[in-house]
Amino acid sequence: MESCLALARATQTLVAGGDRLAAARAAVDLVKAYDRVLENIGIVPLPLAEQERVREQLAPVAELLRKYRLR
Repeated sequence: MESCLALARATQTLVAGGDRLAAARAAVDLVKAYDRVLENIGIVPLPLAEQERVREQLAPVAELLRKYRLR
């Protein structure tokens, strides 16, 4: 999850910097990381409260993906 959040920050930095190709590549990596985290939430038996906490922490990532129309 931490790597997913780090990728989100890096993607935002690249977008803000105007490097479109690097930002696009980072966005693809971000989508893959986000999907892996969501998949792991389903695989690993977590209590409902823990699942909600993880989803809340990932909310900025989900918003970023919606902003860039990747999810």
